[in-house]
Amino acid sequence: MTGRGVHRIGEPYRARAACAMVLTAAIIAGCASQGMPPGGPPDTAPPTLVKVTPESGSVRVNPRVVDFQFDEIVSERPRGAQSLDQLVLISPSDGRPSVAWGRDRLVVRPQHGWRPNTAYTVSVLPGLNDLRGNAADQRFSTVFSTGSEFPNGVLRGVAFDWVAGRTAAGARIEATIGSDTVFKWATTADSSGRFSLGSLPAQRFTVRAWMDQNTNGIRDARESWDSVTVTVSDSARNDLYMFPHDTVGARLGEVTVIDSVTIRIRFDRALSPADSLTVGQLRLVRARGADSTALRILSVMVAGQHDSVAIRSVTARADSMARADTSEKGRRSLATADSLKRTQLRDSTAQAQIASIRAARDTATRVPPPVFGRPVPRSEFVIVTAVPLLEPDTLRLFARDVRALAGPARSTDRLLIRRKAALRDSTVKSARRPPPQGNR
Repeated sequence: MTGRGVHRIGEPYRARAACAMVLTAAIIAGCASQGMPPGGPPDTAPPTLVKVTPESGSVRVNPRVVDFQFDEIVSERPRGAQSLDQLVLISPSDGRPSVAWGRDRLVVRPQHGWRPNTAYTVSVLPGLNDLRGNAADQRFSTVFSTGSEFPNGVLRGVAFDWVAGRTAAGARIEATIGSDTVFKWATTADSSGRFSLGSLPAQRFTVRAWMDQNTNGIRDARESWDSVTVTVSDSARNDLYMFPHDTVGARLGEVTVIDSVTIRIRFDRALSPADSLTVGQLRLVRARGADSTALRILSVMVAGQHDSVAIRSVTARADSMARADTSEKGRRSLATADSLKRTQLRDSTAQAQIASIRAARDTATRVPPPVFGRPVPRSEFVIVTAVPLLEPDTLRLFARDVRALAGPARSTDRLLIRRKAALRDSTVKSARRPPPQGNR
């Protein structure tokens, strides 16, 4: 036994299934141990599937096992998983598969046998290694039916990490029917976050997606997830936006004074885009003894938007100052900057023309990357006050009825201390190095 649900060919799967497999003497003799083949040129190619039984597309079959045969010995320690049974997926299934390792073979079977009149997809997920550590970046699959046909239902979509604002490669997708949460159709998202569940019967499914960070095939409490109900008759599509489902609301975390009128705040959880943070939810007051004067807040915006506006403002101010400088040095600097801009514009135009020509010559079909269908939730914001803050000053910021992606609305506050900037002593002159002495 090499791991839960993983065996070497020649060892019993379980006590009650010891006679379930009949193996040839050559396979039994070859399973004694793994070893690195001596000599030969360096091998940088990952394992390649040579044969799979039953063949994909087979109907009216009831195999005892599914046998994947590769062109070289595969490792019992896959990349990105703790054991081989975490790398194998049977869809649909009512439990973790049983996997037997046999040097260049993986023999797979379900824990409770194949159901009649059911279409199955058995996959070895990306990450299968050879003995030199070369890992396959593709999945190996076979599709067969114990009945006479394949159902036509297909569910496609994209799994998104909603809070991070990107697709979720490798996300786990499961679909169940009604109250039966044991028998599941399952797959994983590819490198672009896309997934496809095929051979589905015409039913109403509850579809769940989660970021299986420890690859244990179980949705743990802290893992981001999402679910949706979909009716599949022929072909259906639904994207899933995964996020942590906390029961505790958001609260203020880091609060930083940027300058005399700008404060950057961060919540410990992303806020719901449907309930954007407004000036009316914020209150800034002094907290120095009996002084509780309220300071008017002029605006609040997402930190990324504020930073973009600030960069454009700084660039425009620098350009205006450069054009206002009429000295000889200023005119030379402005001419150099304008020349550089013209060169960059010509280069970008030429690159765009080259890319257009290459695209016209390229006949391969390019699949565009997935596009977010929802605004990305944010946790960092910038507050601008109507009056400058004092130095030093002690303030308290209140945020009322702040709503995260999950959990109730919450009111929170944070103490903010602005310290007096250290003054530079202008009477102290910096020491100057003596000029270098030439050879005499």
